[in-house]
Amino acid sequence: MNDKEKTLIFGGQARLPRELSAVEVFQVVAVVEVDTGKVVETDFTPCPPLITSMLKQITAGMSLQNDASDLLNEIEQRLHHKSKKAVLTSIKDLFREYREYQYRVSRGAHPSVLGPSDAPCQ
Repeated sequence: MNDKEKTLIFGGQARLPRELSAVEVFQVVAVVEVDTGKVVETDFTPCPPLITSMLKQITAGMSLQNDASDLLNEIEQRLHHKSKKAVLTSIKDLFREYREYQYRVSRGAHPSVLGPSDAPCQ
């Protein structure tokens, strides 16, 4: 596997409060090292540049193989904005997407061949 094949992109989504944006969905997208779950890079949309900068700092180098609670607690303590709930929900969704991928791979199938019903129970 070459270096390009060692990273995948995962994403999480959540609804934004109506008063914040014409766009209804907040998204986090992360480039992740497959073997370690380490986040290489993240992007957040739609998001003001200052919030994006802070969230990128907080998420840099984190591992999606770890429990999300430390990261969620840090965001909860540091982000005081109407988008906080959407940010937290999208991060949880990001972790869920990564774990579903890992589960599918552990079953020995290419992740794209298994449907949502094959995912682990939440």
